[in-house]
Amino acid sequence: MHTILGAGGAIGVELVRELAARGRRIRLVSRNPKSTGPDQVVSADLANLDQTIKAVAGSQVAYLLVGLKYDVRIWREL
Repeated sequence: MHTILGAGGAIGVELVRELAARGRRIRLVSRNPKSTGPDQVVSADLANLDQTIKAVAGSQVAYLLVGLKYDVRIWREL
């Protein structure tokens, strides 16, 4: 399972296409995920540790595509 965290953006859409073309199982994760044909769609707030752990459970690969502000204080907080 390849899990895409923050899957709603342009990079996520292209990554889904590439992974699907290679026959990979895909799980999309975001606050408001939209199905584009992946194997699984999961709603999660990635600032919530428990929700994030559940979202990536069983994944071979997790891609972090969340748009975080470039500020180390915010990264530490989240």
